[in-house]
Amino acid sequence: MRQISVKGPHTVAVEDVPTPETGPDDVLIRVLATGICGTDVEIVHGTMPYYTRGMASYPVTPGHEWVGEVVSLGGKVRGFAVGDRVVGECSIGCMACDRCLSGNYHRCLARDETGILRRAGGFAEFIAFPALFLHKITRDIDVTAAALVEPTAVAFNGVKAAGVGPRDYLAIHGDGPIGLLLLMVARAFGAKRIAMVGMMPARLKVAETLGADIVIQADKEDVADALARGGDGAFPDVAIEATGVPAASAMAINTVSPGGRVVLQGMCGGQKLPDFDLDQIVINDISVKGALGSPNIWPDVIALIESRRVDPTAIVTHTLPLDQFENGLGLVTGREGIKVVIAQ
Repeated sequence: MRQISVKGPHTVAVEDVPTPETGPDDVLIRVLATGICGTDVEIVHGTMPYYTRGMASYPVTPGHEWVGEVVSLGGKVRGFAVGDRVVGECSIGCMACDRCLSGNYHRCLARDETGILRRAGGFAEFIAFPALFLHKITRDIDVTAAALVEPTAVAFNGVKAAGVGPRDYLAIHGDGPIGLLLLMVARAFGAKRIAMVGMMPARLKVAETLGADIVIQADKEDVADALARGGDGAFPDVAIEATGVPAASAMAINTVSPGGRVVLQGMCGGQKLPDFDLDQIVINDISVKGALGSPNIWPDVIALIESRRVDPTAIVTHTLPLDQFENGLGLVTGREGIKVVIAQ
């Protein structure tokens, strides 16, 4: 089979390799489509924090946003059949430690992460995957929508962690794929008012079409003033940061109302935030938390997409074959595309 192999920073190859072997608890899947994520770009560029901190190593086949079709089943696998359309989670816990047994498998110290940490990902013709972390998805939705269950689940996790509800004025910092998916999921959660803070006029236009009440171009407007105006003089109740830019995290914290909630989802790649005033968090009684991955929510996210309350295809701008993976990376890094999908 063919697969993408990242040998090291800025070293990518399309290889012919044997089809992966499966164990008794695994499923062999023919990959249909895989989305390119900012994390994949960071892996190729060598800036992804797991790699800079020595947690992960090359070579790696990236790709954690994928959908496929079951080809064969391990002897112990139940509940799946050949021909099922399936998606797989990113975090694969050991399922034996206290963290896993308490449902926090995304924090497992021995975990794999698909296409990132110790496990080959979906930029390949086939993938072997543990059935325990596999989910069926209907054929009635577009294959690219199915491929984007994983980033939609990340957005769902952020909105859930923030406790977004019908009384909330929400600010989303970041107009990239996760930011736009956050917008769609927050709408489904019934947020009262949503502001999208970004830098790219074209993406802010997309945000408007997806239901943003307020769009703010951060390099052209005073973000704090615009957020206050949007709230009739009050800052948002909730802010979710999805940029990986430290200054955006500071802005999110600086521009929530007293008692507000802030969720950070962007990975900063080692960038620091100097001279940040921590006292305001205490003085304003602000809750700040990180939201990693997408544990324990995949059936809910799949149901949201299958019901078409959230349609991830709204952010797909390009579909390319596997051998154009590097071209796809260029579209992402050049911001010519929002979400690029590799389809097979």
